[in-house]
Amino acid sequence: MGLIKNIFGLEVREEAVVSETSFIDTADDVDLGLPSFDASTTVTRRQALSVPAVASALFLISGIIAGIPIKLYRRDGNTITEITDDERTKLLNIETNSTLGAFETKQAMINDLIIEGACYCYIGKDGNSATSLQYLPKYRVSVLDNGKLIDRTVLFLVDGSYYDNFNIMRAVRNSNDGVHGRGLLDDNATQISSMYNALVYENGVISKGVRKGFLKSEGRLTVKALEALKRAWRMMTAKLGTSDVIVLNKGITFESADSTAVENQLNESKQTNADLIYKLFGFTDKTFTDEKAFNIFVKTTIMPIVNCFVEAINRSMLLETEKGNLYFSLDMNDLLKADMLTRFNAYKTALDSNWINVDEIRQREDLSPMGIDFVSMNLANVFYYPDTKKVYTPNTGVLGDLTTLKSVKGGENDEN
Repeated sequence: MGLIKNIFGLEVREEAVVSETSFIDTADDVDLGLPSFDASTTVTRRQALSVPAVASALFLISGIIAGIPIKLYRRDGNTITEITDDERTKLLNIETNSTLGAFETKQAMINDLIIEGACYCYIGKDGNSATSLQYLPKYRVSVLDNGKLIDRTVLFLVDGSYYDNFNIMRAVRNSNDGVHGRGLLDDNATQISSMYNALVYENGVISKGVRKGFLKSEGRLTVKALEALKRAWRMMTAKLGTSDVIVLNKGITFESADSTAVENQLNESKQTNADLIYKLFGFTDKTFTDEKAFNIFVKTTIMPIVNCFVEAINRSMLLETEKGNLYFSLDMNDLLKADMLTRFNAYKTALDSNWINVDEIRQREDLSPMGIDFVSMNLANVFYYPDTKKVYTPNTGVLGDLTTLKSVKGGENDEN
């Protein structure tokens, strides 16, 4: 590359002229248009859900939780009573009075909570009474606060309008401020991005319709020869190419890659990545085939999300005067139901232990009551009262006093 002078006396570099008969000496000059992908660890929600393992695991968990009934209970001392005629249970379980139904609303919120770390829902009200629930996608909600750690005030901006804290039901995950959370896209971006990029690369290779391999040349290629090879290769590998044949010059051969090794390695990598994703979501391949593994999955994966979601419901759906006396809870009985034989053996044990009656069991099995409101007692049992040192035998009606070693028949000296 030489130097020449222009009319102003300034030196400028002369661009090198590459002859068609020049040779290619570096790999940087060889570009056959192979598929490429973004190596960034940033991945969007849409990209993450295009990974089959992520989508299946997410929809599985959110579907399970969204299908669990939400019930309202009243606590009065040691007595807990279910409230069945409250309008809020209808909003949470049947009809939200908005476009999305109750199941779709809860599932969409759980999806946001897991993936992005926060979920929101607008509570329509008539005075203090909730009248509707309207799901708010996370990307449509902006959280504003006064910047204070103490006496913090939070407002929500949705479609250009401001809403107070009591109008928005929110649940956050892995949060240190109560309004911003961290989801899988924040905590596991590298792993998800790796799987996404692998799928993009594989799709790019497959979509070309060309077998993997190498072009080998016995000698050095000239620029003219390389350009001709690149044009022919691009025409052959184009999705809508007009040619499915490439003519190689003398000395250039195509060598197929060992498909067994390459494809097996790719498949093993996909299986390994899928297993890692399932572990991120909290379950393994044994979760749905082994009862013990499934119970562990419920306790370690489902319950933390349920507790977070229920806390958000109790905080936003209950009036301040109701908190402490009323509470919402998800009915986990159906989820934890074992097989019929196991359940019936457990019911038999409960009946023999006298802490449940027949109608309570029928209620758990969604059967109508039979009016059996008593608890059976084994007449062979003897009841001992530690405070008075007395023993009562129902079978004989005898009340004994251990301090005097005397016995008195029930009702003989005491009409009560």
